[in-house]
Amino acid sequence: MDLATKIEASDATVIRGIQSLGFDGLPHLKTAIAEKLDQGVRTPVEKVGVTLSHLSQDKDRAPFHLVAESYASMLATLSRLPLAQEIEAAVRLLNNAKRIGLYGGGPPNALARQTATHLTRIGRYGFVLEDSGHAFSDQVMGLQPDDAVIIIAYGTALKEALLIKTEIQRIGGKLVVITDNPNGRVARGADAVVEVPRTEVGNMMLYGTILMALETIVLSLTREDPDRSLSAAGRLRDLRSQLKQQE
Repeated sequence: MDLATKIEASDATVIRGIQSLGFDGLPHLKTAIAEKLDQGVRTPVEKVGVTLSHLSQDKDRAPFHLVAESYASMLATLSRLPLAQEIEAAVRLLNNAKRIGLYGGGPPNALARQTATHLTRIGRYGFVLEDSGHAFSDQVMGLQPDDAVIIIAYGTALKEALLIKTEIQRIGGKLVVITDNPNGRVARGADAVVEVPRTEVGNMMLYGTILMALETIVLSLTREDPDRSLSAAGRLRDLRSQLKQQE
């Protein structure tokens, strides 16, 4: 048990401590923590306040250096995680999908749109689930059994993400979840979970690690079918040439 090793205690001691808190065991404790994380903890005002406090304490250092150091530390952490294997498992599922949908919910939605564009450029059918209200329900209803959907799930478990999860599983499609909360409501029961922790400066979350995972997925799919990727690139070149001729 990694926890026992980190605190230099026996597995039995850790289990007894967890049980003394009212949990059945470590899985129960992890689930409880994950559900709490799903609920979110700080308001936007509180987050900005923490960030400003952090920046004021390091006012002699440029924000760029704070960001660079934060990413450097996180990259070292990522190299120790089974991230490469998790991405490979996700790519195997995505490679067999007829279409690949993406849902970001909030700031990560921009990453979802960018990834969908890159998927199209390598000959994959990429689309984004991003409408709201009744229009979002229409989008979800359009999911098909041969689809795979990537949900980017951080912070509060959004009702839209849960709806996508329920529907794609109901129709027999594949669900890939990129998250820092693998025991959370969105990730539990997914066909593939890619655990990607985010880094931060103060309490301002940075999204570079998520982008890295998405770009790795696109590159991996490019390698899986070189002919399709080259054909799509050629078609894109031709379309761009036609645009230039009409200028």
